[in-house]
Parts: sequence; C-alpha cells; structure tokens
Amino acid sequence: MLIATEQSQFDIDSQSSAMDISALPFRQLVLVYLKPQWRRAALLAALVFAGICLQLSTPLILRHFIDSVASGAAERVLILAAIGFLAAGLLNQVINTWATYLGAHVGWAATNLLRQDLASHCLRLDMTFHNDRTPGELIERIDGDVTALANFFSQFMVRIASAALLIVGVLILLFIEDWRAGTVLTVYVVVAGLFLMRLRSYAVKSSEMEREANAEL
Repeated sequence: MLIATEQSQFDIDSQSSAMDISALPFRQLVLVYLKPQWRRAALLAALVFAGICLQLSTPLILRHFIDSVASGAAERVLILAAIGFLAAGLLNQVINTWATYLGAHVGWAATNLLRQDLASHCLRLDMTFHNDRTPGELIERIDGDVTALANFFSQFMVRIASAALLIVGVLILLFIEDWRAGTVLTVYVVVAGLFLMRLRSYAVKSSEMEREANAEL
C-alpha cells in the first residue's frame, strides 16, 4: 500500500513537472534540460574556445616562421617555430575530437530526459488524444523531433558556435594588422550572413514538410 502511494505521488509529480516544462519558452526549456549537464557544457565551451585560439595562433606561428626564414634567423628559432606549428595543429585535432564527443554526450543526455518526460506525459493523456493522432505522428513528435533537438545540441556548439567565434577572431586579427582589410571582410561577412538568413526560410519550409510526411506514416 505504501509503495502504491509513493508511486502515485511520483506519477503526479512527474505529470506536473512535464506540464510545467511543456509551457516553458524554448530558451528556458533548453536551460532546464541542460542544467544537470552544466559541468560538461562548461567544459565543452572551454574546449571550443581553446580550439578557436589554437586555430587563430596557427597562421601567426606560420608567419613568424616565414619571417624568420626571410630574415636569416638562427636554425634553433626555425625549429622551435616548426615544432610549435605542428604541436598547435595536433592539439587542435585532439580538442576538436574531444569537443565532438562531449557535445554528443551532452546533447543525448539532455534530450533523453526530454524524451522520457514527453513519453510519460503522452501515456497519461486520455484516449481522445490518442484516437485523434496516428502512431506515426506520436513517434515523430516524441522521438523524431527530440532526435533533431539532440543533433542541434551536439552539433551547434561544436560547429556553428565555433565557426562564428572563429570568424570574429579572424576579423579582430585583420583589424589589428590592417583596418582596411578588416573593414572590407566585415562588410562581406555581414552581407553573406544576411543572405544565408534569407535562404534559411526556404530550408525550414522543406524540413517542416518532410517532418509532416513522416508523421503521417
């Protein structure tokens, strides 16, 4: 009897939690499910930042090597520059691999909790809800959409965020070297970004149609 009571209380609390979470805006929803993974998420952010720094340092080391050769520097200076260049490239590959693994782990761990809450919430709904929807729609909403969200978590920080930070870092270095080159490339980046944002609407519509077709199966 005590076990049944505790189980009922657990079900009620879980249902309340799922209902509260379902009403949250997207940003708060992300924070709710990433909060248990905050240590790994912080480590992932640090790895992405370290990888960006290494990518920005590589051309600087190469420039130092070329300038040293042109100025007739000592052999020891050239060897150190070459070792530094190779070490930066190797360390960058290690960091990228680690960040990719960590991003996938954080994404799937967070979305598995979301998938569990969605499944529990759907199981508690009455038969009217289930009669109005096909099994394919429920599977697509509970598993397909959440899987897409997992891919978003695992790929966004590693690829999109790192690429954006790399662009900012490159522009800063260009402004330091020559403000005219930095200005020209900044304008180019802004125009290209606006163009890509305009194209995004076409891709979103196609993706929505694909998900709807999968849900109707």
